Amino acid sequence: MNLKYIYFSVFLGLLFSCNNNNKTASPGLIGYDTLQYSESFGIAKFENYDQLFYCNQNDTIWSIRSDEKLKSTPKIVVLSSVFAGFLEGINMQTCIIGVDKINYYSDSIILQRFRDKTITEVGEEGQLKLETLLALKADFVIGSSYTYNNKALVKRLQASGTKVLFCDNFKEQNPLARAEWIKFFGFITDQKNKADSVFNVVAKNYNQIKDENASRATKPLVLTDALYQDAWNVPGGNSYTAQLIHDAGGLYVFADKKEFYTFPLNLETVLSSASKADVWIHVNQFKSRQQMLESEKRYRLFNAFQNKMVFNYNKRENLSGGNDFWETGVIRPDLVLLDLTKIMSMDKNNYSSLYFYTWLD
Repeated sequence: MNLKYIYFSVFLGLLFSCNNNNKTASPGLIGYDTLQYSESFGIAKFENYDQLFYCNQNDTIWSIRSDEKLKSTPKIVVLSSVFAGFLEGINMQTCIIGVDKINYYSDSIILQRFRDKTITEVGEEGQLKLETLLALKADFVIGSSYTYNNKALVKRLQASGTKVLFCDNFKEQNPLARAEWIKFFGFITDQKNKADSVFNVVAKNYNQIKDENASRATKPLVLTDALYQDAWNVPGGNSYTAQLIHDAGGLYVFADKKEFYTFPLNLETVLSSASKADVWIHVNQFKSRQQMLESEKRYRLFNAFQNKMVFNYNKRENLSGGNDFWETGVIRPDLVLLDLTKIMSMDKNNYSSLYFYTWLD
């Protein structure tokens, strides 16, 4: 993979830009932490501090310096269980004092802290409880660009001492690029070495599994998702899901759709393209093949359904609907890949040891 080089320039103070082909040194700049996969953020090292910056379309959207009164245990509000997963990965979930909606979470420490009233629900993005947020006096609110672009909200929070950061790591289509965002969370919690260590192990495991799968002689044809409100949303051929399928030794049915975004198709179109698929994964909310038939009888027309080769990522889902796939799965794509590798083996003896996935037999 070609790595992205990120550089600085100075004009009327420190201005940032992300470019691929040139470098202009900034005063006191020593160098850069090497990011192996992410193309969205970088860390520059200066004489007296480090600076992390988030880039979008060659512009720096926000940055934060290590000398900006960063605490080793900052008070953090997360507006997605994905962000909580990164903090869990470096054992810093006790920094979390606010979440969007507790039913989205599965980590036992977070759930217990909510029961103990040391974690507060603040509402989902677009419906945030501003007064509740302000009362928490958090050091950071971490959300998506949706919240960050609410300038009035950001201004109020910043005036109270809360810094708003957005983490659109979902835009990274390489599974290891998404996982590398753990370094951002390590930066803001003063756990850089821990974050680096966790990521290095994940990357090593992932690439080893991927390399072993590359030489597989037989590659099963793979279908994903299911109907949702009359539309079958399939990931593009360059998407995160498609990359996982490829690295697990499978052939994605819609690999020819080269984009990374999702395509809405009707059932007839999917049936004509994927009725012969060997494996079917990520079937929305379904927990059994019987539930699938009750929703749509034509699911029985797919070979994967008939052959009982249907799988869903709900093995680690709790009674409230919190699913560890969305927490741990993002920072541990090596575990996801190992599951998918077992599924692609077509050996049913492997299915009892799946970590995230359930075999809907």
